[in-house]
Amino acid sequence: MKKTPWMLGYWTLLRMSIRMKKKLPVYMPTREFIDGCWRLAFLDDMVCRHELNGVVIKGEPIVFPPKKESIPYRYKLFLEMYGEDTAEVWKKAYSKTWKRAKALRGK
Repeated sequence: MKKTPWMLGYWTLLRMSIRMKKKLPVYMPTREFIDGCWRLAFLDDMVCRHELNGVVIKGEPIVFPPKKESIPYRYKLFLEMYGEDTAEVWKKAYSKTWKRAKALRGK
């Protein structure tokens, strides 16, 4: 069976709820939350790559892993970060990242 982002997200949420002995988040539809985390991971990766491209810290240039690795990592991270937050917190984080991405398009 092929692992789709939706299945990966659902199982990540399920494992998290079992580990924390809590129910799955019910503040918004699971499918909507999982799809939103995937979009958020893509936007966040795009913004970070654009903002930090060519930046050198302490003599070391910032190097990003391939998108095939970084986007799924961010996706799992966002699933765990926002898995217990309210819909308002999640939507605020999404809109903030969306505004940053939109501002980059204007440059």
